[in-house]
Amino acid sequence: MNPRVLLLAGHEPTGRAGLLADLAAVLERGGQPVAVPTAQTAQGTTTFTWTASAPRVLAAQIAAARELGPLHAVKWGMVPGPAQLSAASRALEGTDAWWVVDPVVRTSRGEPLTRLSARAYLSLAGPRVVLTPNLDETAWLLRRPVPRTVEEAATAAEALARYGFGAVLVKGGHLPDVEGLADVLATPERVRVLRGEWLRRAPGRRGTGCRLASALATELGRGRAMEAAVKAARGLVVRYLRAG
Repeated sequence: MNPRVLLLAGHEPTGRAGLLADLAAVLERGGQPVAVPTAQTAQGTTTFTWTASAPRVLAAQIAAARELGPLHAVKWGMVPGPAQLSAASRALEGTDAWWVVDPVVRTSRGEPLTRLSARAYLSLAGPRVVLTPNLDETAWLLRRPVPRTVEEAATAAEALARYGFGAVLVKGGHLPDVEGLADVLATPERVRVLRGEWLRRAPGRRGTGCRLASALATELGRGRAMEAAVKAARGLVVRYLRAG
């Protein structure tokens, strides 16, 4: 099956992150991407700005996509504000697609990408919704200090899962208390620590979170089990980093 995946993200023209990075990940996993920009962004070495998509156009693009075929998964990336969140949510009513929510709050350099509150992101919870925050985003969502150990990351993932998400994948990055990579996957049934090799990003290799969330959406839309889908998505990110 080649799942049809709706990508809601900011358009960053170089493709290093955002919508074009999402599209590349879905294609690599054999999915059919439907790319809907939630914002137009400019992210250079010194230049940074963005403007939000008009909610009316955003809703119409999603409606048109649904008219042309079923959606098997939705990946939420940059959501500029409440108007875009509301428009997209209404346009998706009635779908039974998996949602993967990547709470993109800031760029890797710290520039703000959304006016949404943590509560707005948490309101997207549901049994077929996966949340994929990094450590800083996890702290922001929970209003807690940034996790610094695997145990703290696991506790945070479990706390987020209790909001009603089908799963929470806390991207651990390089936690000081482990050698290598440690992500935490929390589901209503249990919490698992997923270890792996930590790879340093080459200069300019951004968008790992975008790619992971989009690949995960593709695999879930294909019907794969959660842990197998996460493993495939992590594998895509490893290949991307090694290619650098």
